[in-house]
Amino acid sequence: MPPPPIASSNTGEAVNEANQTIASALDKKLKEIGETLDKATECSFGRVCSSDYVDGENQPNISKDLTDSEKAELGGSGAGTPGGWEPENEQRARNEELVKHQQQDRFNELTKVYDKNHPSQDLVIDGQTIRQGEGASRYGTTKIFESQKLTDKQIHNYAQQLAGDTPLKQVRSGIYTAKLGDGTTVTLRNVSTSEAQTGARWTIDVKDNGQLGDVATKYKTGIEIKFR
Repeated sequence: MPPPPIASSNTGEAVNEANQTIASALDKKLKEIGETLDKATECSFGRVCSSDYVDGENQPNISKDLTDSEKAELGGSGAGTPGGWEPENEQRARNEELVKHQQQDRFNELTKVYDKNHPSQDLVIDGQTIRQGEGASRYGTTKIFESQKLTDKQIHNYAQQLAGDTPLKQVRSGIYTAKLGDGTTVTLRNVSTSEAQTGARWTIDVKDNGQLGDVATKYKTGIEIKFR
């Protein structure tokens, strides 16, 4: 039998090239398999898979499938607020609570002004103390305060604090009113038939308020706070 032919140099180069191609293909396939295993491992341990990312962002939307009670249980940002989880909801809830607290403080102050058992002569508005002056009605429902150091804006803000989260709306020129959820009506006006006698520039009327009515029935009918 004749000896096998000796491969030429061209044949050797072809073999090497084929081997390199095979090696490159194997390396690529192994890399793909490795990436697939990494992803599977991440998913199996409860980590968010790449398909859960939005627009290529690196922050997972971990709250999208949670109920409000689950969000509250997890204690996330905004948890405990209606439809919570978002920071703005949490901030809104804090603001609403602050408004309610401020409103209650204002009515507590008024209650002391009208309570004969421990009457107060002062109101604190925007950090400034104003005192009662002369000219209050004999019936006791009208109180006049020396408010020369207060601006019109400060008095308007005080009336809005009494109204809480119900906006004062202008119903006529110089008259603003708000009907609260508990039936109370708060009115701010710069119109008064007694202006010449009292010298008041603004008057706040409060009607049908239960807390003031607990002090005396006549106060639920209505009180006037005049700002001279």
